[in-house]
Formats: sequence, C-alpha cells, structure tokens
Amino acid sequence: MNDELDPGLRRLFASTAEHPADEAFVSAVTTRTSRERLIGSIARGMAAQLAFTLGLGALAAVVGVVLDQSAKMIAPLLNASLLGLATGLGLAVAGLVCFRLLALLATAGR
Repeated sequence: MNDELDPGLRRLFASTAEHPADEAFVSAVTTRTSRERLIGSIARGMAAQLAFTLGLGALAAVVGVVLDQSAKMIAPLLNASLLGLATGLGLAVAGLVCFRLLALLATAGR
C-alpha cells in the first residue's frame, strides 16, 4: 500500500489503531461464510436436479420414438406366422432388456 496516493491514509490508520473485537469479527465472518456455502450447495443441488430431469426427459422422448418405430416393425411380424411371432416377441424382449439397461445406467450416475 502506498500512502503517497492518499496522504491522509497513514493518519486514518493511526487514529483508528484499535483492534476490532476478535470474537465478534470471527463470528460474523463464520456466519457469512457458512451461509454462502449453504446457498452454494443448494444451488449446485438444484442445478444437478435440473440437469437430471432434462436428461431423463430427453431419454424418455428418444425411447418413445424408438418404441413407436419398433412397434411398427414388430406388429406385422406378430401377425405373419409362428416364426414371425417368435421373432417379434424376441425383438420385444430385447427392446425391454435394452430399456432396463439404460434405466440402470441412468440411475448409476446418481
């Protein structure tokens, strides 16, 4: 600090040479920092929840489109013959297994 920039600075510090009350100062700083930490952790939690909700919404939209497209392909197989029925059911089971694995992966990150 350069007192040439403000010549009255040294006089100001000399006149207020009293030390602040340590306990009150530490208490005020501790209260303020803990409040800031709490607000920060709440904000981070809300941001994470928002990101998870948006991700889950996007995943649901994609799964809806995939299930709709696959239903159009599987439905004729179910009505075609016995072999078509077995193939269609196999594809439906494979789709459900993939859906469950995606659900497990989505919840594993939490």
